[in-house]
Amino acid sequence: MQTEAVFENIAERIVSELVKAQNSIFIAVAWFTNRNIFNVLQQKANEGCQINLMYSADHINENSSIDFDLLKTKKSNVFPIGDGDHDLMHNKFCVIDHCTVITGSYNWSNKAESNHENITITNGVTTLAEQFVSEFNKIKQTYFPESETQKTEFPLSKIIKRLEIIKNFVILEEIDEISRSASKLEQYIFNSDIDEIIDLLQKEEFGDAINKIESFINKNQQLSIWSDPEIAALKLEIKNIENQINAFDNEKTELEKILAEFQHQHSIELGEIILEILKLRRIKLKDDKEKFEEAKRDEEEYQGQFEAEKEKDIQNLNDEQKKELKKKFRKATTLCHPDKFSNEPIEVQKQAEAIFKELNEANAKNDLARVTEILANLEKGILKAEKGDSISDKEILRATINRLKLKLKQLESEILNIKQSDTFKTVTSIEDWDIYFDQTKEKLKSELEELRKELKTAGNNVYKK
Repeated sequence: MQTEAVFENIAERIVSELVKAQNSIFIAVAWFTNRNIFNVLQQKANEGCQINLMYSADHINENSSIDFDLLKTKKSNVFPIGDGDHDLMHNKFCVIDHCTVITGSYNWSNKAESNHENITITNGVTTLAEQFVSEFNKIKQTYFPESETQKTEFPLSKIIKRLEIIKNFVILEEIDEISRSASKLEQYIFNSDIDEIIDLLQKEEFGDAINKIESFINKNQQLSIWSDPEIAALKLEIKNIENQINAFDNEKTELEKILAEFQHQHSIELGEIILEILKLRRIKLKDDKEKFEEAKRDEEEYQGQFEAEKEKDIQNLNDEQKKELKKKFRKATTLCHPDKFSNEPIEVQKQAEAIFKELNEANAKNDLARVTEILANLEKGILKAEKGDSISDKEILRATINRLKLKLKQLESEILNIKQSDTFKTVTSIEDWDIYFDQTKEKLKSELEELRKELKTAGNNVYKK
């Protein structure tokens, strides 16, 4: 860790740190009118660095010569906060690559150049950087709840665990395992410490790598909060059960969809003939009151079913489109399954349930466009909460596990019942539905013709009723 206090030429010193950024820059300042600093940020944004700028939405910033919208790119964005009067955003900090923290009294304004101001620059304490990033995101979510969740992450506790594993592989002389584990950290090379550790491991300078790993762990664990391993284990168990439930739910949905699609096509292809047959059967049984009433109920029930099927708007898809629908539907369910949000606030639970319901309805209609749209929205983060991350009560986690296990057992039983049903066995035994419906239609036509002949023989008066 290195900390430096700066009292002079502050703007130049800030610029010298910003130009080093490789991956991300978070900035929260009350006033920002320094054109030179803004130009550096704009250049870094154009280079692909992710810029997140938060500033006070008051007349000073709004009337400055800087066009903050120039930072609105695919990866970068700006967030004007408050009104500069009663609702004032007065933070002054910057986090670079989740590693360097700049904070102090200095606003990034022209006026600040003539004031007695200061900043401190701290390098190499990732935990400190993460605390400032967390505060940035907290403020952003308060004022911009619909904004996309920031995707540049640095999960310190997991990284430390990964480094501990690498250290043990070095001790055990497991060269291949060292390489595999190190590759999982490459996404964090924007952090200078991680970059240096990976470089040392690739050069097989294991002594220096161990020293660097221990240094990283020691300096970051000093500020990190102790994490109960049992809570982590319970959360992992919940995650695994949720994934199983999601898979079982998808399987059940697909089985039910097969039956529903068969029923729909059966009604569309054969419904009118079947209704005519049921009508003639009712007429035929007019002299047997009990059987007549039963035949009448059958006809009315099927009439209602037939009308309902005709009203369904089920789109025709080719095989390629069906595969795409199945893939996107499954992916979307993993992002909005209500069981994954059971420990979240009630409004989040309701949002997940509503999205999940709409997703299933779109899937049932073969509405590929709507499923694609829902998936895209979910990937953008319309369900903001990160399930279970804030839960630390072991009893709540254990109760969640028990509830999910019961749900899993119930789903397994329901799937088994569907597969063992005579209807499902019959439907899945049909190799070609088109051939089946053609053949069945011919049989029904023959049955209908026989009924007509029979009724005609019995007398025209009977047939006409």
